[in-house]
Amino acid sequence: MYISHAMIVFLLETTSLEWGSLPLNVLSIIGGGAPAFAAIIMLFKMYSEEEKKTYWKRVFLYKVHFFWWILALFSPLVIGLVANLIYNDGWWYPGLEMAEIIAFPILFGFMIFAGGIEELGWRGILQDTLSKKLNLMVIGIGIGVLWGVWHAPLFLIDVFAHYDYAFSTYLLSTVVYSLILTLIFYKTKSILLPVLMHASINAFGNLGFGIPLEIHTPLILFLVVLLIAFTFVLHFVENK
Repeated sequence: MYISHAMIVFLLETTSLEWGSLPLNVLSIIGGGAPAFAAIIMLFKMYSEEEKKTYWKRVFLYKVHFFWWILALFSPLVIGLVANLIYNDGWWYPGLEMAEIIAFPILFGFMIFAGGIEELGWRGILQDTLSKKLNLMVIGIGIGVLWGVWHAPLFLIDVFAHYDYAFSTYLLSTVVYSLILTLIFYKTKSILLPVLMHASINAFGNLGFGIPLEIHTPLILFLVVLLIAFTFVLHFVENK
């Protein structure tokens, strides 16, 4: 992620390449898809044939209780809605157009590949491996921090869209979402649902329901409350 995006900046500043050109798109795919690429490489290099079969079954595992489907698909919408209401002092409307609503399924499908597949690595490999040694709270917070820091180039380099946003708020949001993803994977053993939830986070964010990435005390308190709440949920679920 860091190397690919540094190369993008270098090419933008030293060549005539523009956003959307093939070399920059390839570098973006390499950086953005790194957790998925790493997961697949590790799977084929380090896993036994039986472990590979188990992994791919989890990738396509959809037969889980409907509650986990609802949590995966709609918790980003609810969290984003509440976050925006808090940020805007109780009244907020995203200004949606009908065309955006109609096109949402297409946007969601695109976000499965532009973000969702990261969970092949974050949950399918990393959480599954760490679960043998660490408790769920540590795993959820740890992956959330790693996930946020992994995106840091988007905030550190001024040619990227996230440059003017508050990284601290973003990091809190990734930890909160990571705790939920950790819970879903622990309870269902499905990699599919975390993939879809990650896609849901990005899709609803693009629709206007993303968490505002600003330094805003009530919003930060809301995220901290969610972080504490889901930390206790993970502790309870693991120890009941």
